[in-house]
Amino acid sequence: MNSQIAKDRITEVEENFIVVFYRLIQSIKLYQHNSQIVKEYTAQFIAGLKKLIGDEECTLLFSKGLICVQGEKLTFRRENLAVFQRMLSIFEDRGLEGLIFHPGIMDISSDELLAFFNLLIEAEKYDNPWEWLEQQHKTRKYPWVDLKQSLEKPKRETGDLRNKTRTAYWQANASVKEVTQKLSLNNKAGVRKIKRIMQNMVEYAFVDESILLGASTIREHDDYTYTHSVNVAILSLCLGNRIGLSRNALTYLSICALFHDLGKIEVSQEILNKSTRLNHEEWEEIRNHPLSSVRQILMLRASHALKSRIMLAPFEHHLGYDLSGYPKTQFINTVSLFGRILQITDVYDAITSPRAYHKATYSPPEALKHLMAGAGKEFDFTLTKVFVSMMGRYPVGTLLQLDTGELGLVMDYPDNGGNSLPRVVLLVEENDGTVKRGEVIDLTEKDAEKDSYKRRVLGCFQPEVYGIQAADFI
Repeated sequence: MNSQIAKDRITEVEENFIVVFYRLIQSIKLYQHNSQIVKEYTAQFIAGLKKLIGDEECTLLFSKGLICVQGEKLTFRRENLAVFQRMLSIFEDRGLEGLIFHPGIMDISSDELLAFFNLLIEAEKYDNPWEWLEQQHKTRKYPWVDLKQSLEKPKRETGDLRNKTRTAYWQANASVKEVTQKLSLNNKAGVRKIKRIMQNMVEYAFVDESILLGASTIREHDDYTYTHSVNVAILSLCLGNRIGLSRNALTYLSICALFHDLGKIEVSQEILNKSTRLNHEEWEEIRNHPLSSVRQILMLRASHALKSRIMLAPFEHHLGYDLSGYPKTQFINTVSLFGRILQITDVYDAITSPRAYHKATYSPPEALKHLMAGAGKEFDFTLTKVFVSMMGRYPVGTLLQLDTGELGLVMDYPDNGGNSLPRVVLLVEENDGTVKRGEVIDLTEKDAEKDSYKRRVLGCFQPEVYGIQAADFI
């Protein structure tokens, strides 16, 4: 019995070390090296490694769906399964099978450790991440760590995933429309199909977040209510994925987002499409839609457990982080995590989407500035910062005017956003005035002779203003 307790404690130490490893990587992506959170996770990483390494080396292996520490296969608790999957993906994407830390790591500075972690993060954006990482390791000389190459090639095929994502998008759109129409006729509507679709989308987010974010740029003026719901669901699950939510939690979060405006079926179309200022009575009808969403969710043909998980956030999504929004309530003192996520993603998609009666209010970069201006008041500060980092300086789907005279759509960020520059798909105008997809270029490309970027961004716009559907090209 005592030996089993001792074994469980050892396993817990190893599991916690992997969790800290992952959180350190994520914090470096989001914050400066001298920030308090990076310092804390660095200290925890070193402390955890000290427990494992002793006078020997510490070997971490990530291969074939398994994580091994010191040769022992780890079994993760349920709450850490998402971290387990992400760590496997991080190593797989870089062609790494493992790291071997030597005792000398205990004598290095925090700056040297963080410099190595930066290499791990940056490697993903190269065509051959292992080759680049190995070269950097040799050049910069980190004798306290060895790299072990994976014999399996990193998975980089995206064409099939783009098609699957696009299919899932329109399936979700059609399903929300079907549920809405049934409820509007007081008929029963189930959620089994929607749950299955969103489970697929969650898996796609784990494989390639940028493809999912590309799908969220789909805009349909005449079908705004449904495309808005799907876009908010995608943005929400990507944000939830960034903060480490489990697959189950991400599924429930995305269903919450799909149904956040379900209550608008109780609002007249005249009010929803009104192009002039709403009067007091009309505004009150709009302000009631979050409560109406709860009422409609309760009418769904679904288990009580599922409905209880998905009805609070729709009620809260206009409440505001500081509770200054609507509907007014005396029963909520703090907005739930799902509610805080929806507050951000709902506003972002709404202010960047053109409606039947007006153009989009903000370009994507302007929308991010708007969110940051409200961070800490209308929106959760930390979640907003993560969202802005996830979307990047120029969010996926933004139309860029380059100093070369070219126009291009932001396609993805090889290093997961932050303050870096994106890859862009150039748009080529045909003789008949139509636009076709050109080559993909990287804005981080430099002119060796001038030691400056080959292309600079002069301006950014909403592609819809030019009649371009970004999702068709990215």
